[in-house]
Amino acid sequence: MLSFGFEEDVEVILENLPSKRQSMLFSATMPTWVKKLARKYLDNPLQIDLVGDQEEKLAEGIKLYALSATAASKRTILSDLVTVYAKGGKTIIFTQTKRDADEVSMALTNTIASEALHGDISQHQRERTLNGFRQGKFTVLVATDVASRGLDIPNVDLIIHYELPNDAETFVHRSGRTGRAGKEGTAILMFTSSQRRTVRSLERDAGCKFEFVSPPAIEEVLESSAEQVVATLSGVHPESVEFFTPTAQKLIEEQGTNALAAALAHLSGFSQPPSSRSLISHEQGWATLQLTRDPTYSRGFLSARSVTGFLSDVYPAAADEVGKIHVIADERVQGAVFDLPEEIAKELLNKQIPPGNTIAKITKLPALQDDGPPGDFYGRFSSRDRPARGGPRGQRGGFRSSRGRGSGRDSDDGGTYRRGGRSNSNENSWSQMSRSSGDDWLIGGRRSSRPPSRDRSFGGSCFNCGRSGHRASECPNKKDF
Repeated sequence: MLSFGFEEDVEVILENLPSKRQSMLFSATMPTWVKKLARKYLDNPLQIDLVGDQEEKLAEGIKLYALSATAASKRTILSDLVTVYAKGGKTIIFTQTKRDADEVSMALTNTIASEALHGDISQHQRERTLNGFRQGKFTVLVATDVASRGLDIPNVDLIIHYELPNDAETFVHRSGRTGRAGKEGTAILMFTSSQRRTVRSLERDAGCKFEFVSPPAIEEVLESSAEQVVATLSGVHPESVEFFTPTAQKLIEEQGTNALAAALAHLSGFSQPPSSRSLISHEQGWATLQLTRDPTYSRGFLSARSVTGFLSDVYPAAADEVGKIHVIADERVQGAVFDLPEEIAKELLNKQIPPGNTIAKITKLPALQDDGPPGDFYGRFSSRDRPARGGPRGQRGGFRSSRGRGSGRDSDDGGTYRRGGRSNSNENSWSQMSRSSGDDWLIGGRRSSRPPSRDRSFGGSCFNCGRSGHRASECPNKKDF
């Protein structure tokens, strides 16, 4: 809190306290700068360390998960994460910027009651928001790091790191909002494929271990939604139940358990059957398929372009409708995952494909190749990277990076560089390449001057014989498939 501009206020308070007093300083972490603060404000303090030499700096009851998501799919995944992992309890979502806090809160409000908390909110509104969260008037609080420091909110069940923290210390402070006083809690770290190495660095620095998970499947969302509805039934007053008992008995006689199932579906928000969701973008109406190629049947490497060429040979309609394409990171596997509209995907799975190739619908994403430079500031800034106290007041807490923006702590997104990869994202997706008419083709991370035309010469390898220069449909050794 001192590093975020409260140091002068604390000094004023200390100057007005009695000279004879007992002062105590509590901190979740004990870096060098905290020890310096102790020497400055305390008189020969006794240090009590509840962590010691343990590598694990978090409470034992906190389960840690890491979830890979594209920048575009993060917000659509959030509501499902809250539904499945919070199970109706309190959730705090941490963002890096005030703008993200407002936008995420607005996006969630359509399905889950939520409020934002950041530096632009007045003290009066801040107190109202915190009181409403404590009292359960809404269950999701979207906050920046600055606004969240010093919060003491009991019974928080879930912490979501919407953006990677700048350092391990911030991660510990964020995650420590749950699992307090011996209780259990859950913390989920969201990251893009280009930030996977950063996640490993965070594990090392924080002394923790993540369990890597995929976005919740629709079956998990339905099950958790039904459980939450059942849990709320205990809050219905018995006298109210009496009014509806005759109607309930009549429905059971006429429809049996179907009547109760229909009521649960309606109360859960699923009056209409849910459609499949993409594992890549989490958009409804899309299915994610995996293409795997046997290396003994062909040479070369897979790319978004070669996958599209393969689809053109097998089922042209799929090539026209294909969404995002990502190559699998495992070098031992020649494969890629891609999105198709649900109906097109069903038709493709019924088509015959060339020998040595398999296509299947998947329920969990494999590790994918990095799709761009890391879009985070992990390790570049810490909570103490602030201007000297003698600097201009307007620059307090406004450390500038070489990219011309602040350190990301509770800063506004008015600059051209957007954190989290939104405005500088380099996602390896067919949809971005094929639908931007003015862009060159991106092949294997290199730019090609070939125009994105359907009439271009084929530059990949044949999926039938493995030789380059022609498609499988033009292969001299072509077999009917």
